[in-house]
Parts: sequence; C-alpha cells; structure tokens
Amino acid sequence: MRTISQAVEEIIQRSPFLAEAISEGIANNAQIARKIRPDVEKRLYEKVSEAAIAMALHRMGKKAPKNIYSEKLIKQMNDLTVRSNLVEFVCVNSSALPHVLDVLSKSASQRKDTFLNFSRGLHESLIIVSKEFADEVAGALKGEKQTRRLDGLSAITMHLPEASLTVPGMYYPILKALAAEGISFVEIMSVRTELSIIFEDKEIDRAFAVLKRITS
Repeated sequence: MRTISQAVEEIIQRSPFLAEAISEGIANNAQIARKIRPDVEKRLYEKVSEAAIAMALHRMGKKAPKNIYSEKLIKQMNDLTVRSNLVEFVCVNSSALPHVLDVLSKSASQRKDTFLNFSRGLHESLIIVSKEFADEVAGALKGEKQTRRLDGLSAITMHLPEASLTVPGMYYPILKALAAEGISFVEIMSVRTELSIIFEDKEIDRAFAVLKRITS
C-alpha cells in the first residue's frame, strides 16, 4: 500500500524547483502541503491532512540528497566545445526556404569545419553559421521576407549522457547557474544528447567558466 511519504516524494520529484528548495531547507512546507494536497489525495484515494503532508515534506528534506535531480548527470558532461565567429539569421518561413536550406547544407558540407545549425519554428526559421559562410547565406536569403542578422556570437556545445533523455529538469542546473551569474544567452538548441547554447561574444568567457565549474 502506498504511503503518504511515497506519494509526496513522487509529486515533488516532478518539480526541480520544489525538490531543490526542500533539499536546501528553504521551503515553506505548510504552503507546499496545501498546494499538493489534492494530488496526494488523488494518488492515495483518501483524505489526507495538510499536517501529515507537511510532516512527510519535513522528513523528505532531512534525507534529500543535494543532487536530487540532474546534478549527478551534469558532472558526466566533461566535453565542452566552444565555437566562435558565428552569425545568426532569422527569417519568416516560406515555401522556398527548404530548397534554400538544402543548397546551403550541400555547400557547407564541402567546407572544412563550417558550423551550420538550423531550426524551424511555426512562423520563423533560424540559421546559425560560421562567419566565413555568412555572406553566402545572406545572398541565398536575399529573396526571403524580414531577414534579420546578428553578428558577434559564440556557441558552447555539451554532450549529455544518454540517461539524461528521461530525466525531468535536466537543463535546470545549467540554466540556473548561468542566470545566477547574470549571463544571458541568445538561443538554445538541442539534438538528442547534444545541447548548444548561443551567447554574445562578450558573455562567452564567463559562460564557459560557469559551465566548466558545474560539470567538473
């Protein structure tokens, strides 16, 4: 039979924010108990008092490890790659854009160490390329609407462990560490276990130092 403590732990583990606050002893257990009480009762199929939930939270806080979520996996990300001299293009989606991207992709494949990253949203598409490839991209996009260009960018790419794919809040420690240092980023892109964060050049040194610290 499932206990109150088990139900509470299942609920808290869905939220990296609450899990972290509880593990650090800064959470208001009474307020959290009030908030999660309906979910606890739904899981246990019975009425549960807020006091009982608060007590379960208190016990959980005492035994909760600091690395309750993804910090342990973050430590396995020891492969950080920095790419500088990048340029970003953003344009409105069009029927001609897939052909343009196909041409650019073939051209980039013939260049050594050329960076090309593409992402398509509902309304706009994003292309990030090496600076030496930027003029060719600009020419290819000349017929597209509302093209915007941003120079002076750098990227940090990280390879995450395969196990991270099913871990909730995997990016949370990374983004939290950057935010704590007042470092903003331009874009964030991922392909399965590869995560790339794009920064302005002025932020890249501090960003690398922060990411190196949390992954070491």
